[in-house]
Amino acid sequence: MNHLKTWREISRGNTDDVVLAVDFDATGRSEARFSDLVKNLKNAVTCWETLPQSLITEPDLTPDDFVEQWMGEVRSHGRPIRAVMGFCVGGVYAAALAERIGEWQEEMPLVILFDPEKASGITLYWQFHKVVGTMDAVLTPAEVAEAQEAGAEAERKHTDLQELGAELLTIFDRFGVIAFDRLGLDDQRRAELTETYRCFVSYLATAERIDPTGVWRNATAFSSTTPTSGLNAARDAYPGAEPRFVGNEHRIATEHRDLLSNGSVADTLARLLQDRAPELD
Repeated sequence: MNHLKTWREISRGNTDDVVLAVDFDATGRSEARFSDLVKNLKNAVTCWETLPQSLITEPDLTPDDFVEQWMGEVRSHGRPIRAVMGFCVGGVYAAALAERIGEWQEEMPLVILFDPEKASGITLYWQFHKVVGTMDAVLTPAEVAEAQEAGAEAERKHTDLQELGAELLTIFDRFGVIAFDRLGLDDQRRAELTETYRCFVSYLATAERIDPTGVWRNATAFSSTTPTSGLNAARDAYPGAEPRFVGNEHRIATEHRDLLSNGSVADTLARLLQDRAPELD
């Protein structure tokens, strides 16, 4: 497990099998993390979490590129995969990883989702809106409003997520320069912040080209009470006729931001992982 480049170990158990977790864990996020979740498990498991910042961000990046750069290391280590977890849009990549793992492992890994959602123009814009909002200490209210309105106009204009992502990056660069100048950041720090956001846009836009529906129908999901997150938001598109999104859903009385740190979630996840463990021994 040493020398991982696209994963990091966030917990270690006593067995050879691994639980994979897909998320874009960037500095400064307000939501709880997979590291919070595994810390609350009563029985330790070895968990590897994706390092999305390591991704390449060329415009012609394909879904296979994203999945393969994570999958290559999983195959090379050859350890059995007990489960693949995904948070938000990470659930899309979790489905793709589970499918590939199922091709060479005797048992398909469990797929466990946390407020899963598919990428969309609204997703891309909302994340842009939040990023711009974090600059309010250095941008004026008028500048924040101008940037967010420019992003909203881009979302209304583009149906293609790659094109939308490119325009949001242009807007981010324009207002980011103003913020970075006022903060007095050096070139290296500016480049790091810009590249992190560029990777995040690529992560979201590429996920839109993966269809996780088949895998999700046999997956287990944990849903928060936040109406705009995960399956709650998806249900709004089907008033009065809710489709079957996942195989089993646990609705948890907590907000989206606290879902991965919720004790009830950790207890239920521990039972799911324990029930599966003998099949991989």
